[in-house]
Amino acid sequence: MKAILLYFFLGATTLMISQNTGKLLPPSSPSFHPANIEKIECITDSQRQQVREQITLNKQLILQNNPNAFRGGGNSPLFILPIRAKAGFNDYGYYIINNQVDHDPAPNGNLLDYECGERTYDWANGNHEGTDYVLWPYPWKRMQEEIMEIVAAAPGIIIDKRDGNFDLNCENNGNPNWNGIIIEHSDGSQAWYWHFKDGAITSKNIGDTVAEGEYLGAAGSSGSSTIPHLHFEIYDANNNLIDPYEGPCNNMNAESWFISQPDYYVPEINRLSTHDSPNFDDDCGVVENTYDNLNFEPGETIYFRIFYRDIQTDSDTHIVVRKPDNSILYDYIFTSPWPFYTGAYAQWDFPVDGSWPDGVYTITAEFNGDTYETIFGVNTNLGVEDLQQTEIAIYPNPTSNKVFIDANAQIEGVELYDLLGRKVMEASPLAENTEVNLESLKAGIYVAIISSDWKKTVRKIMKE
Repeated sequence: MKAILLYFFLGATTLMISQNTGKLLPPSSPSFHPANIEKIECITDSQRQQVREQITLNKQLILQNNPNAFRGGGNSPLFILPIRAKAGFNDYGYYIINNQVDHDPAPNGNLLDYECGERTYDWANGNHEGTDYVLWPYPWKRMQEEIMEIVAAAPGIIIDKRDGNFDLNCENNGNPNWNGIIIEHSDGSQAWYWHFKDGAITSKNIGDTVAEGEYLGAAGSSGSSTIPHLHFEIYDANNNLIDPYEGPCNNMNAESWFISQPDYYVPEINRLSTHDSPNFDDDCGVVENTYDNLNFEPGETIYFRIFYRDIQTDSDTHIVVRKPDNSILYDYIFTSPWPFYTGAYAQWDFPVDGSWPDGVYTITAEFNGDTYETIFGVNTNLGVEDLQQTEIAIYPNPTSNKVFIDANAQIEGVELYDLLGRKVMEASPLAENTEVNLESLKAGIYVAIISSDWKKTVRKIMKE
């Protein structure tokens, strides 16, 4: 049954109301933008052979200094996730899993992942043999910010380490000049961590031991690579390729190699944001201009985006846009008509006119049981969240009285606004930490603009 829409005109604003749901609809349908990631040969067999030969030489040198370094035996390790977000990262998500191990030995379009799907790839004469954790969205920007940290999935000994190679590659062409780490575990199995950012690597060297969860490096695009990511490839003690993810179509190993194996599908929102341009930079190797904006004026258009991970056909997102007085501007359910994508974003256009009251607006999105939120302003002092290098911690939040703000650089200023855009508090602590007393303020949500290192960040503070 087709939805029936009723149109009402309030001043310059046109409201569209669904007769089926009674919800206020946005003025435009969403546009769809999948994450396009090239899938061709990444690591050649000849490269692997050269790496194994180098590992043999490295292990001989290690044994000269430590004859007991490689005793072998025991059970295979159990992994934690080999990545984590950089400390201070405060967005909802930062990566997608784009490719798994191909379990169909026949190349050239015969695909089979551990869950019997096709979330992998091959080429004319080879198969993908690892798991790719890809930065998303804004992979090149977040690579420079070193958002995806690579950590040791299990303890072991570094048996190969490479750095100093170009890390903005955009082509899978067999380039052997990768940055990364290879670790051998106590049972003789190995984990290959590839494509690191140049210079963002542990100071430890070949022969040194690492603990579970220890920092190894940051994701980049060195070697044969088209996008910043971690390629995670595992071999057992007999040098057989295994897939650490257990599933009905994994014939390489019977059990999972994870302490707690992540789900196959992880439907979630990595980011929701407002922008002042419909442009979206996706040139390979170029740090993206995100066109993020938090403040708009009548006559401008807000481009609202939701960046999804693992979005599937017919999945629902309930989106509500609230005015500064908490009344509803838009309230609608978006049902995805798209096929499954590991990463994609949807964009809605919200034209701002003179009927929009000044103040801070809130957007919430409910997706797969979780709620996500962002804010924007009309005729306010909100700025873009451009504080990249300085780490900010605000606690406790929510709070009933005082809130503490810590940074790893001097905080020049703190401005607090209510949701009507009125400044209610201002301070210039000129220190790396400060205390803000909210005792005189009413319960509710406030917007803090924190200036540090000549940049600004915007955070929400809730007083109970």
